[in-house]
Amino acid sequence: MPTETFGLYYMRLAESLDDIIGNEYAIQILRKYAADVGNGIKRNPLLLAGPPGTGKTTAVHLLAKEHGWNVVEMNASDYRDKESIDRLLRAASQSRTIFGERNLIFLDEVDDLAARFDIGASGAILAMMKMSKNPVIFTANDRWERNIAFLRNATDPVDFKKVPAIAIAKVLSKIAAREGLSVSRETMDIIAGRANGDVRSAINDLFVMNGASEDAVDVMGMRDRKTDIFNALDKIFFANTFSGPLSIAANLDMDNETFMEWISENVPKRYFDPTDLSEALNSLALATVYGTRATRAQYYTYWRYMNALMSSGVALSKSNYPDRTARYAFPKKITTLSQSKSSRNTADEIADKLQRHIHLNSSRIKRDQMPIIGKGIKAAIDAGEGKEQVYEDMERRFGLDSKESEWLLDRYSY
Repeated sequence: MPTETFGLYYMRLAESLDDIIGNEYAIQILRKYAADVGNGIKRNPLLLAGPPGTGKTTAVHLLAKEHGWNVVEMNASDYRDKESIDRLLRAASQSRTIFGERNLIFLDEVDDLAARFDIGASGAILAMMKMSKNPVIFTANDRWERNIAFLRNATDPVDFKKVPAIAIAKVLSKIAAREGLSVSRETMDIIAGRANGDVRSAINDLFVMNGASEDAVDVMGMRDRKTDIFNALDKIFFANTFSGPLSIAANLDMDNETFMEWISENVPKRYFDPTDLSEALNSLALATVYGTRATRAQYYTYWRYMNALMSSGVALSKSNYPDRTARYAFPKKITTLSQSKSSRNTADEIADKLQRHIHLNSSRIKRDQMPIIGKGIKAAIDAGEGKEQVYEDMERRFGLDSKESEWLLDRYSY
């Protein structure tokens, strides 16, 4: 089962809200909310908040299933600006389906998405909430995130907590029996204990361990999404066996190319002996060759060799114990690509807005018009107009927010 389907698998496994484990009080609040809505009682929208993998999204879909509601779920690209929210959400919030079902307006992980909102988006969401004749539910990992401060006084909080290990172990046992997985009860208990309350990640680990030797569970560290990569690197650089590093490479929630960049960047921080360093880099070079062959020939069996070389090959290249004191570094290549991608995305967004007022294609706007506007912003500021006044003018004329005007000023004011 592919990694990206584990969350959906949990959703299919749970047939009703009674199957959501570890957050029974939150489920009671959800059911009371649905009952009130069904009885025509006006309720504030709900804001479900809690750590990843605790069942928030699954609970929303099961609530809708229990009450025959149609879920209208928005994603990041759907509700970034006022116009999109008005177009996509307002009608759904006021009407029912052709079969008479209520619509449930569902905005998932709104704390992550609010950081990308354009000016007016938060106001449009609040307006939709006030006028809605249908239930509205949000989920967030952290309801105290500054980006969603506008929601806190307009919603009723429902807190989801980390799921106890004993409850996770029961879910794993149920899945193992249902799918015929070859994982011992002791291993399931270890996975549950190390999941740190994250059911979705525990299910991931359960499938990884299917058919593996019992000692393979030792390669799984405590579940912490922010440090998984560092645990994985440790398991490779300090391993003295073939199987452990290979298991890490095969099951880490990261694509092979990115993981290889992490290993390549940090090999010199762990292997101080020139011969060890040379052998490790040679293994990485051969891994790259097989990765390229797999892509060009569309023969993905080569990925087996790539995984083995970049993980076990690097691990077994050393003849000296690695340096434990050096800190891991984020790959420079990924940082550079990330920064350039962010800049490209900003340019695309500005060009899209300008295209509504300047009737040229996007490439010509980027090439000819954006430099002129950027230099115009600088000229206006140099002439004595306040920066805030200039930015407000840009918003009135072109719909650009202050960050986008700042980007144009920085890029084209030379």
